[in-house]
Amino acid sequence: MDAYTKFIPAALLNALWNDAQTVEGVTDMRVSRQLLPRFSDWLTPDALCLVRDVFREVRPRLESVLANREGDRSRLDDKTLEMVAENEDVNYHDADYKTCIGLVDPDGRLVIGPYAGERNDPPKMVKVPSFLEGDQVTLFGPPDSAKMAINAMNTIHRRLPGEVPIVEELLRDSAQSPRWGADNEDSKTPMMTDLISASRNLYECYRGTLAFDDPKNGKVYRLAETGLSKPIKRIAGLALPDAHHLLNGELLPLHLTDMVLHVYHNRDREEALVFYVPKLENEEEARYLKTLIEVLESRIKSIYPEYQLGSIRLFIVFENPRAIFRIREMADALYPHFVGGSLGWHDFLGSTARLFKHDPNYRIPVKADPNIVINHIRESHQILVDSLQPIGGICIGGMYGVLYEDGNEASFEVSIVGYIKDVVTQLKRELDGFWVAHPSFVRIGIAIVEAFRRWQNDDKAPLLEILEWLVPRAHVRKSLIAFIEADDVDGLSRGDALYERGVLAADIAVSDVIENHDPEEVRYNVFQALQYLADWLSGNGCVALPATMTNHEGETVFVRVMDDLATTERSRWELWAEVHHGRVSVDLFSQILDEEIAFIREDRIEPTKKVQVKWSGEAARWYPIAIKILRDLVLTNNPVEFATELLMPYTLPMVREQNDPYAYVASLKGGE
Repeated sequence: MDAYTKFIPAALLNALWNDAQTVEGVTDMRVSRQLLPRFSDWLTPDALCLVRDVFREVRPRLESVLANREGDRSRLDDKTLEMVAENEDVNYHDADYKTCIGLVDPDGRLVIGPYAGERNDPPKMVKVPSFLEGDQVTLFGPPDSAKMAINAMNTIHRRLPGEVPIVEELLRDSAQSPRWGADNEDSKTPMMTDLISASRNLYECYRGTLAFDDPKNGKVYRLAETGLSKPIKRIAGLALPDAHHLLNGELLPLHLTDMVLHVYHNRDREEALVFYVPKLENEEEARYLKTLIEVLESRIKSIYPEYQLGSIRLFIVFENPRAIFRIREMADALYPHFVGGSLGWHDFLGSTARLFKHDPNYRIPVKADPNIVINHIRESHQILVDSLQPIGGICIGGMYGVLYEDGNEASFEVSIVGYIKDVVTQLKRELDGFWVAHPSFVRIGIAIVEAFRRWQNDDKAPLLEILEWLVPRAHVRKSLIAFIEADDVDGLSRGDALYERGVLAADIAVSDVIENHDPEEVRYNVFQALQYLADWLSGNGCVALPATMTNHEGETVFVRVMDDLATTERSRWELWAEVHHGRVSVDLFSQILDEEIAFIREDRIEPTKKVQVKWSGEAARWYPIAIKILRDLVLTNNPVEFATELLMPYTLPMVREQNDPYAYVASLKGGE
């Protein structure tokens, strides 16, 4: 498929095809040698035939939506460039300032923005199966290893030190089960051996058979007998290719191979057929996904008559500036498979920055700006609730990714106070749940949800008891209680001429916290992005990077912030915009980059800064490539849409085994 050639150079694809193995009975398809026979139980001829046949049937629709996506990008870029001159003498905050929101293509198709017309069709009510009902307190993380998967399944049994008895009582009365977003997307480097291992771990989780004996420490890991989490798999977005399953020498879509194989092997368990789907942009793409599901289910039904059509259910992650205005349309397009939606904020802001990349006055919100959470994320929460509550859809907020350093009381206090505020804020906004990045936050999160509901019914004792345990300093606890008792912020006015820009956090000319071009903001983004890219290339898709926050007394405290590919996309687009629009010189960027490279190599530490991904072991091999990729992402005049367009070749054994992987990939691109 043409859309996937930007990820894998033609010369590399040809080499992959020649090196791959044929599978008896699967015409025209080859599989990477690294997968067979290791995963012969997963990649059976029947399963691969299903992948092949489903792809052949849905390919025209997928090619169409990806071509439309590409055309829309070009149209938005061209129009934004036209508007630069028109906006030259207009203040950024004036209603007359022109943006692409509301842009219509020559066929009358709305490219971005909400439809202005009335909704005349009767509502398509969401059908939520009983096993998905209830609170959605969700740990998000990859099922890479059996140990990680077992820990994720057992999160409700993970107690913080000194837990007070009221927690157990609240858990019993709430009768809620945790969710686990088993992530095969942004928090996972897409190496196919790892993805299939993760899928097999999930298969055993659904059957209660997963076990692991750690030879290093002699520990035994088993699934608990009660209270197990409910796994929900997140697959890749439409844009990523699968370079390990090839059809007639072409790349297959990663989302399709992963979903089809998962459904095939778990077809007898309805609770396993629920997916998180990221990065859909509009109802056209949602209709493609429905077509994929209908084709897949129809083919499985023809082989296994006992299979129930409509068993596949979807949560959509609304993390794109186009999708946020089309939640209801996308839900309708996916009926009856749609069950709910959630928000993904780093991806949302990163893709918005890409949308506005040619507008010299746009600034992506800095990560340290709390007003983004208070105002703009509130508005997206409200849009999600207003769109889905009337049709019975599940509404889930975003990720709380601020973790504490073990053994550091000040770090724990800052992290847990932020977490409690995050939970309470989302409950005030009538959301049904939220995501967390650490398993220790799941058990206490369910208890806080139940305690806050009692608080709203004038029974304050349970939550106060929890707060006294988690936040022992009285003056900090008093401030937190005042926050809980206060009304939520008003947020944005829907009558404001800048409302739609406000939803996208695209109405901020300069942050009150720190300017985007401030050398320290540039330095922070370079430091974090470099470590993440090196870790991603090493095979780890998420990493808790050290960061600092301010405590109640204004003191700087170390925490850890969970970074995945979305956070790095956000950083690289901010860096690109500041350099491209001349607010940061190439020389300054290069100087800061060199200084941060030295800081990481020498493993320095400062009161507000320390290295997490050390320049040693596997990472030492990949840091030089991470540096080159970051330079490319920031200094190229027309940067790639997704960082994975540069990163994907390095997930392939054929590339990783080279003495100089970067030179090898460069030589393949040069031969095109």
